[in-house]
Amino acid sequence: MDARELAELGPVLREEMRRALLVEDGEPEEFYGYMQYALGWTDERLSPSADAGGKMLRPRLCLLACEAAGGDARAAVPAAAAVELLHNFTLVHDDIQDNSPQRRHRPSVWKLVGVPRAIGVGDGIFAASHRALESLDGGGVEPGLVVHALREFDLTTLRVCEGQHMDLSFERRDSVPLEEYLAMITRKTGALMGLSCYLGALVADAPPEARELYRAFGERLGVAYQIRDDLRGVWQTESGTGKRAMEDVYSRKKSYPAVRAFELATGEDAARLRSIYSDGEVSESDALWTRELMDRLGIREEGLARVREYASSATEALEHTGTDASRLEEFGWSLLGLKS
Repeated sequence: MDARELAELGPVLREEMRRALLVEDGEPEEFYGYMQYALGWTDERLSPSADAGGKMLRPRLCLLACEAAGGDARAAVPAAAAVELLHNFTLVHDDIQDNSPQRRHRPSVWKLVGVPRAIGVGDGIFAASHRALESLDGGGVEPGLVVHALREFDLTTLRVCEGQHMDLSFERRDSVPLEEYLAMITRKTGALMGLSCYLGALVADAPPEARELYRAFGERLGVAYQIRDDLRGVWQTESGTGKRAMEDVYSRKKSYPAVRAFELATGEDAARLRSIYSDGEVSESDALWTRELMDRLGIREEGLARVREYASSATEALEHTGTDASRLEEFGWSLLGLKS
């Protein structure tokens, strides 16, 4: 499946998502409109939007994994739609929990409709994700594999929720060991990317051991992707992230740069860092100082090296599948801004 063929599946994938999201005679229509807003399909007035939505990273992983495992990528479209819907459910709730006012250069759902209704919007998208996955049954996938897919889907959702719980609990602590941070992002980000690849291999009816290798690829890629994203949260501009520059510093988030800064800073630097990450508003001067400290400690360079380590480990898992997964590998590395 080349880039053109993958692009051609885009409309098919979105149509699958729309079918899962819309209920015949569903009321109130506004409820479904805000779910579509969360996906980027409507604007603030719930009019159709030219925005195509998110990057569809996880659906692409699912489709490419299915192809690599010897299956027909079209058969995996319902699974790809399901993981994208599940991802968007987590984003709606994450923005509430993180008090993030923007998502994809637009107001977050909670900022637009308030927290109570935004929770319901997220819940609706979660229910829709199950509807999408269940439709595998109508696409030639054996019923036993569909049941297995649903079980893995729910177990992964629990792992993602575990990761979010850990992430939020870190906010109440002065510092977080790197080991705990890695355990958190393995659940919060790695698990869903791992599931994306696992479901693709499952639809292709790959052997159980091969499915686990595809899962390992996605999970390790997810960890690398999250570290890369955390670095962007400090060093990339608003235009590149959809959020204000240094958002993770202003929100005192225990992301990778902060975790490492607390481990490496000493003396007066450590004392000021603790003060900035305690309760209270983070000023622009404090945010700039924190980034400068992270620069002095070499955290950005170290983080990029760790990203490459996880990417190499992900590739190693693919090599053990014994299949030609070069397109999947190439796509994974491109997500990280690296070349395999």
